Amino acid sequence: MNGGVDMSIKIITDSGSDLPKEIIEKNNIKVIPLEVTINNQTYLDSVDINSEQFYKKMSKSKELPKTASPSPQKFLEEFNCEEENIFIVTLSSQLSSTYNNALLAKQIYLDENDDKNIYVIDSLSASVGEGLVVLKLIDLLENSKSYEQIAIKASNYAKKCQVYFLLETLDNIVKGGRVGKAAGHIASLLSIKLILKSDGNGVVDLAEKVRGSKKAFRRFVSLAGESNDNFDNKTLAIAHANCYQKAVKYKEMIEERYNFKNIIISTIGSTIGTYTGENGLLIAIL
Repeated sequence: MNGGVDMSIKIITDSGSDLPKEIIEKNNIKVIPLEVTINNQTYLDSVDINSEQFYKKMSKSKELPKTASPSPQKFLEEFNCEEENIFIVTLSSQLSSTYNNALLAKQIYLDENDDKNIYVIDSLSASVGEGLVVLKLIDLLENSKSYEQIAIKASNYAKKCQVYFLLETLDNIVKGGRVGKAAGHIASLLSIKLILKSDGNGVVDLAEKVRGSKKAFRRFVSLAGESNDNFDNKTLAIAHANCYQKAVKYKEMIEERYNFKNIIISTIGSTIGTYTGENGLLIAIL
């Protein structure tokens, strides 16, 4: 990053991006929270409830928490600002209605006003995958003034972002009806760990089933290198679901094997944590 982002620019993302607080503050990023409802109580993600509180409540809940996207009105409120150029990066349109709500807000605003340029970018990702698209956007903004082209380039980078999840527990998949209770129970007895992936198409697919936590963890490290090269030009982001030490261990093992340009550790918030469950890891590479 070189000269800093132009003061006429406002960068918006949603709380599903799981960016570390220091990065949000350093780059003056506006984060619009999603809502999470647990035990009939609704919270604004990372505003009314932090990740530690969320995982504690979720562990005691029989039902899977419910998440809700920010309304178009929440985005409209952010358009009443001094900045003339607004960039919005959202959760994958295949996983959330946040992208469509941001587009709707843009349409409503521009139908009545002509004083802003508003660019809405579908991250095609979640958690720090979305976060890395935000950071790539900031890099582009610091090195160019062609905003239309920057939005196109950021969207193209989103298609290149690779995301992998390592689920420690199947509890949330069972609660969400993705796996039957009997199958989930058998998988747990056999210590089956699921590795999921999303590689630029906006959806999450099963990558592998691995038996045993240690074997799954080692496999998760290998995956970071198998489908990548040119590591010194890429950032690896690691997000953890209330298991910081596991994330640190992962970072150390990665550093022994690969020479990434930068490695970030962050926390999986309520929105994405609803689906990963506690003690899960997520990595994104871009």
